[in-house]
Amino acid sequence: MYENVWKRVGDVEALRGETHSVPKGEVHVLLGPNGSGKSTLMRITAGTLVPDHGRVLVLGSEPYKTDRDKSRIGYAPQEDLLYERLTGLENYLFYAGLEGVLKSEALKRYRELRELLELGEWFEKRKVATYSGGMRKRASIAVALVSDPDVLILDEPTSGLDPEGRRRLWDVLLSLRGRGKTMIVATHLFEDAEVLADKVIVMHSGELKAVGTVDDLKAKAGYAYSIEVEFAASPSKEVEKLLERACGSVLRIGYTYKIYTNDPEVVETLRDEFSRACAKLLRLELKHVSLADVYFLATGVTLE
Repeated sequence: MYENVWKRVGDVEALRGETHSVPKGEVHVLLGPNGSGKSTLMRITAGTLVPDHGRVLVLGSEPYKTDRDKSRIGYAPQEDLLYERLTGLENYLFYAGLEGVLKSEALKRYRELRELLELGEWFEKRKVATYSGGMRKRASIAVALVSDPDVLILDEPTSGLDPEGRRRLWDVLLSLRGRGKTMIVATHLFEDAEVLADKVIVMHSGELKAVGTVDDLKAKAGYAYSIEVEFAASPSKEVEKLLERACGSVLRIGYTYKIYTNDPEVVETLRDEFSRACAKLLRLELKHVSLADVYFLATGVTLE
């Protein structure tokens, strides 16, 4: 549970009164770019950083004040804490010792994690320095799970992975959710939130801008549709005026415009008007509002 959490990092207010609760067994995804306050909030939740004001309760206690429940919290930071000259298994056993987990118990748990995370022989015999990005992510999660924690905190777990690697890691995290783990996941990737989240927390500049299920956030976005218009060249003043007159909010990225509306018939009206104005269109598409649209409408900035 987060209660009015404030934190200044250097000259920046990284968190500005964050208040939220995560029920047991749910996956809540912090969605936002670098600098939005996600990692700061996760470090406080893991007990490695102390808030300036407010408090964070994990399993009934403030993790930055006590070591009482530290073994029940697993933390995989964005930049992993693996030792390059050790194998993955050596890292795993080293952190097991720090958590007070007996080697016999750690090895018993490892046999289960080996299959779940597809760790393989590489984890046992190769040095971390030789690992690919996907291997490092899985090794870091294995270390976070060494004490069989109730709460798992994952900062950008799929960042830098190829599409296949991301899908494989999604399967792992969904399996962990099925086993009752409570998870807090930070990401800037919309697909992560779409696949994993019981609830999404939209964050920007240290503030919580919106919270809800993916479907609820889309329903509350204010618009049901987006119309994407891509021009072959910079549109004329006449065409820009047509876009301005279109109902709803308008977002421009290069020669692509996105118009938000609740009237799907606007797309045909625009098609006719662009034709009369001799606008050179590459694309004119009507879509339902996406999570990317939700982020823009909630914060006023794009997250790509």
